[in-house]
Amino acid sequence: MHDEVTAMSELDRQINDGEMNQAAPEMMNTQEDTNSREQPDESVTETVAKNLCDAVERRLREAGRARGLSRKGAAAVLFGEGAPPGDTKRNFADWLLGVRQNDQKKLEETYGSQKTALTGQVGSLGGYLVPEEFLPRLMRVAGERAIARPRATVLPMGSRSLQVPALDTNPGTAAGDTPTFGGLVARWSEEGANLTQTEPIFRQVELVARELSGYAKVSNALVQDSGIGLEALLVTLFGGAIAWHEDMAFLRGDGVGKPLGAVGPATGASVAVSRKTASRFLLEDAAKMMAKMLPGWSPTRTCWLLHPSVWSELLLLSDATSLVFVPDARSPVPASFFGLPVLTTEKLQPLGTARDVCLINWEHYLIGDRRQVEIAYSEHFAFTTNQSAWRFVARVDGQPWLRSPVPLADGSSTLSPFVYLQ
Repeated sequence: MHDEVTAMSELDRQINDGEMNQAAPEMMNTQEDTNSREQPDESVTETVAKNLCDAVERRLREAGRARGLSRKGAAAVLFGEGAPPGDTKRNFADWLLGVRQNDQKKLEETYGSQKTALTGQVGSLGGYLVPEEFLPRLMRVAGERAIARPRATVLPMGSRSLQVPALDTNPGTAAGDTPTFGGLVARWSEEGANLTQTEPIFRQVELVARELSGYAKVSNALVQDSGIGLEALLVTLFGGAIAWHEDMAFLRGDGVGKPLGAVGPATGASVAVSRKTASRFLLEDAAKMMAKMLPGWSPTRTCWLLHPSVWSELLLLSDATSLVFVPDARSPVPASFFGLPVLTTEKLQPLGTARDVCLINWEHYLIGDRRQVEIAYSEHFAFTTNQSAWRFVARVDGQPWLRSPVPLADGSSTLSPFVYLQ
């Protein structure tokens, strides 16, 4: 009880300081303008990370104030007006506040959240593992906002590595036979004749839990709070951050200390299609990509992926006489192309570059999910600059289920579930 009163007093002091800072917005804006002129522009990733952590800080201070409100008032702050009520004493926002205050006793007794052990790479204390009751919501939000995770084959990992059996689809079968069954073939024979022995060739795909981690520094100066539902917002922010970086690796990762991307440069299972005209995306290019797609795809697992700059080509896509994607400028933009969903992502290359357009059947991509997410907070990391830091760590891996394109029975054609425009 004494610890909680002390923490609340410190929180109130910070809030009061923040309200005093808010009283002079002109001075704060002037200082920000000066800093922006003196320092180079931040990268997009750094800006996103800073905005994420600023939002987390603001909402956590709402969680602190919610402790002094009635149950009805606290529920409105934590879950939003009109949202289904939850437990105002036990929720993700309160858990994060405990992490921020390093309240180890509360985190262990209330949430059963253990502090992670020291590692051989760093000499600082680890963070806290997200409780199992919150992890499904966090990963569900990541899946809803992601491209790969909701469509891929996701496997839980009970340890650091997982061996997944797979058929070898390139065993060197003769023309007229299909390698789809890993070298297993059948022959017509007369009754009582000797059978031809063949055996399927299996191999192992090893998934190793890779560490996805990062941190962002946050200014300790307070800004005006928002009344948006705290619990849902924090889950969305953390889940969105995980989803963005996972997707980048699942698409283009080189497999070195990170997942091997479905269409990454080091992926041997993908197939490249040469475009007809440089820096263009034409109907002929799309048709050739469809011709290279391995049969058996479904619209729930397969999708087109485009860099935003490709839309200028797609909207004007035409055959010899008319537009084919949209009939005119008054018509709504279709959500599908050749019956498959069209998704836009900044994680691909811009128009005219390899992999600006991809066609992927994610059913043939494996994601190994260790289901351990660690979140830590430090007020000492950037003490001299009056900043704090949040750190996020997730453990996951991803690899194509195939190691090479699948040759067809004609002995010359090859298809793949991972097709990109060269």
